[in-house]
Amino acid sequence: MMRILLVVAIGVLVAVFMMPSAMPPASAAIYQQGIFYVIYDEMGDAAIENAEDVNSNGVPDMVEDVATQLNAAREVFKDVFNYPDPLESPRFQGINSIEIDIRDKEQITASASAFSNIRKKSKHNPAERALHIRIANTLNPHKSQAPTHEYFHLIQFGTTYFNNGWFSEGTAQWAQDAVSKIENYPDGENFSRNFEDEKAKEELFQTKYKAAKLFWYPLAVNMNDKIKIPDEIIEKYKYVDGSPVFQDDIIYGANVVREVLMTMKSKEDLAAAEFGDVKEWRKKGRRAETNNEIILDCVREVYNAKK
Repeated sequence: MMRILLVVAIGVLVAVFMMPSAMPPASAAIYQQGIFYVIYDEMGDAAIENAEDVNSNGVPDMVEDVATQLNAAREVFKDVFNYPDPLESPRFQGINSIEIDIRDKEQITASASAFSNIRKKSKHNPAERALHIRIANTLNPHKSQAPTHEYFHLIQFGTTYFNNGWFSEGTAQWAQDAVSKIENYPDGENFSRNFEDEKAKEELFQTKYKAAKLFWYPLAVNMNDKIKIPDEIIEKYKYVDGSPVFQDDIIYGANVVREVLMTMKSKEDLAAAEFGDVKEWRKKGRRAETNNEIILDCVREVYNAKK
């Protein structure tokens, strides 16, 4: 029989489902917090490295804290920063949940990954579809903002098919600032050179994660796009040990990155021209080099409109 443990987290009912032994792996458990379902092994190589359970509710704190960080990120991006909710995207129509698979670090190529493909049979309910994120069993959400980084990828996937690294990884790296603290933001004084300087553009187009400090943060600072996260949101989200999810109440760039993202969505037909149609471009051209100048033009359009 399926055993269910009910606990309360962040004012919502949370269910921990112990999967029947007939469903492999036998040690798998599922923890729900809002729309997020964290799937983890209780035994074996994929078991949580730090299985500490401070509140003695039968769920490793790491599992709860990952879900809490994801819920915090979702609320601040959706309700405070007004980003599109991936679950409301036409691309993911009819999907109501996001699953987080916790896997053995030695068996995966990255400590955290988000996937644009839809899981046709979700692990918490095979009759439903789900989006999914994968993270390593060694991840510490108190020190890592990887869950927020990967959730932002789902926002990207739900909004546009553009997927060039300096955009996708650069803005996801930027998004981590929502739950972390940036001591020193890069100077944005000479940002506009990125639009005309061929050497600067070439350097930018070859980056991924470094694009956050090289391009996206300077853009936000140059445009003085500064937003305060409401005190009630900061107070609402805390980890099991009582420490806050949000390390700072300020983020630069929330408005401008959103506007760039929405502008990119409107340029897919332009990017698809050399592929014949949008459908073909979405299959083969999402990372095409020809996308780079189009994405940069989207930034230029937003930049000029706001200056």
